[in-house]
Order: sequence, then C-alpha cells, then structure tokens
Amino acid sequence: MAIGGTPHLPVAPSSVRQRAAGFTYVALLLGIALMGTSLAWLGQSWQLASQREAERELLFVGRQIRQALLSYQRSGPTFGQLPTNLEALLHDSRGVSVRRHLRRIYADPVGAGAPWAVITDEAGRVLGVHSRSSRTPLKRAGFGSGEEAFEAARTYADWRFAVRRVAAQETVDDSAPQRDERHRYRPGAHVGAPTSDSAAAEPIRKP
Repeated sequence: MAIGGTPHLPVAPSSVRQRAAGFTYVALLLGIALMGTSLAWLGQSWQLASQREAERELLFVGRQIRQALLSYQRSGPTFGQLPTNLEALLHDSRGVSVRRHLRRIYADPVGAGAPWAVITDEAGRVLGVHSRSSRTPLKRAGFGSGEEAFEAARTYADWRFAVRRVAAQETVDDSAPQRDERHRYRPGAHVGAPTSDSAAAEPIRKP
C-alpha cells in the first residue's frame, strides 16, 4: 500500500525493455541517417576534387599540344606548314635533323578513354584538338591568353586548343604569356606523364 491508500503498481520489466529498445532503435536510425549524409557529402567533395584535377590536366595537355603545333609551324623548310596528324609532332623529319615537338601523344584526361577530336583545315592539316566530353566544366575564369572563349564553354568539347594558319610572310606570335598550372599537379599515369615538363622541340640526329 502506498501513502494515502493508493496502491502503487509496479512497472512490468517487459515494458521497460520495450521503451529502451525503442530509444535504441531511434538512435540507430539517426546515426545511420547522419552517416549517410556524411558519406554523400564526402563522395560529392571527392568527385568535385577529381573533376578539378582532370580539368587542370586537360589544360596542361591541351596547351602542350598547341605549343607543339606552333613549334612545328615555325620550323622546317616551309614556314607555316602544319602536320597531317599528331604523330608528326613526335618525329619531324622535314629538316636536316629530326625534331621532336611533343614527347608523346597524351590521352584526354576527361575523355573517358575516347580519342581526341582533331581540328583540321580544308587541306586536312592539323590545327588543334579538343576533348569529346560533353561534361560541363567547373572552371569559368582565369584562363590563359587566347583562351577567353573557354569562359563561356558549355562542355569540355568547347575548350579548343588550336593554332591559326599563317602565310609564309607572317610570323607566329607565341610570345603572349600563358597560365602554367603545372605547379599544382602532375599529369597522372592515365595521361602518360612525360619524363620532363618541357615540351620544347628537341633535335634528334639521324643515324
């Protein structure tokens, strides 16, 4: 008997266990939800970081190819001549000695294994390259000289790394400074990283 004559009914042990189990279940659900949110945020952050890295590689590689085309233009017996394929940048035998304007044909960092789209003139000469990717770029500003059109690009395919045709009496102006982002990364293995960052033409003596 409790004080005042009101009986004090004991709480059944099973009810206590049910309440505890209910609280534990709710806490478990909250923990799972919080963990899922954290994993989703981490996954999104990783994807963005990976895409930004691929963008930097694309800019580096595209500029290397464009610079190699400029080097090819101003060398050889015919000034302004452009190659008929990218492989000619690796082994230019037009002169007395073989010249290497590009160390290797880099892969497209954002192309998911697809080959470069090659930009040619009406004669089939190579003017440049661009990616085939339809993904939307993250970078919107801070491009190099001659890359102002990149700011309005809808896809990576709009980032075109090309030179213009020049007549024999013209000179190729490559004195404009370009942004060099190589200090922020090095091309990955899937790009085919060169042994040196320089893409300057190298003379190779013929045997």
